[in-house]
Amino acid sequence: MGALNYKLLIEYDGSAFHGWQAQKSHRTVQQVLERACATLVNRRRVVVNGAGRTDAGVHARGQVASVQLDTGIPVDRLADALNNLLPEDIRVFSVERVTDEFHARFSAIRRRYSYTLSRRRPIIGRQYIWFVKYDFDHNLLEQCATLVRGEHDFTGFSKFNPEIDTTVCNIGTSYWELGESQLIYHIAGNRFLHHMVRFLAGTMIEVARGRFTVTQFKDQLAGVESALSVYCAPAAGLVLEEVNYDGDS
Repeated sequence: MGALNYKLLIEYDGSAFHGWQAQKSHRTVQQVLERACATLVNRRRVVVNGAGRTDAGVHARGQVASVQLDTGIPVDRLADALNNLLPEDIRVFSVERVTDEFHARFSAIRRRYSYTLSRRRPIIGRQYIWFVKYDFDHNLLEQCATLVRGEHDFTGFSKFNPEIDTTVCNIGTSYWELGESQLIYHIAGNRFLHHMVRFLAGTMIEVARGRFTVTQFKDQLAGVESALSVYCAPAAGLVLEEVNYDGDS
């Protein structure tokens, strides 16, 4: 029959994973998925491509992956077949047949993340938030979030990566949702750089607690030299919420 191309919708708790990308000496999401997929095709090597290469400790509710499999298992039973082989901190919610041209990463047109922090130190759920003990100004947070919208070169808010061709991203959504004790930063755009959301969230808190100014944040975003030092927020609060493709409703 030959290999067919499949799109997987995946959720995982990133606490015990060393990120998405397969590594020789660490447990990763890609590695665990590829091992399960290989079992379905008589241990032949399989490559699973993810829409977002999440960092160590980062979670996902809506990660998308693509994989080519030569198996006689009907598509409506593939998710169950994979879940029977996967550990409890990762689950495949759906599998669908897609065209050979579909690639989870390169076909994506929009990704949406959330970052959660808390003013109260929790015990239950502490692995999914960043506890911030400082007082800070919510209005300054929102001013910074507004500046992020639009097309910018995010070099100043990312970790250097020699593999990428451009550091320009177009951000359509950027705002803070304020709750009683928690704040959630929502951001969506066409692409994201390494550590970008964590650098943005962490540096916004630094501005909001008075260590830097909104003007310095704006200058950093524009590539203007300033005294601002970007701060990378902890991985635990970050979740890949959704990935969109042409034709999605």
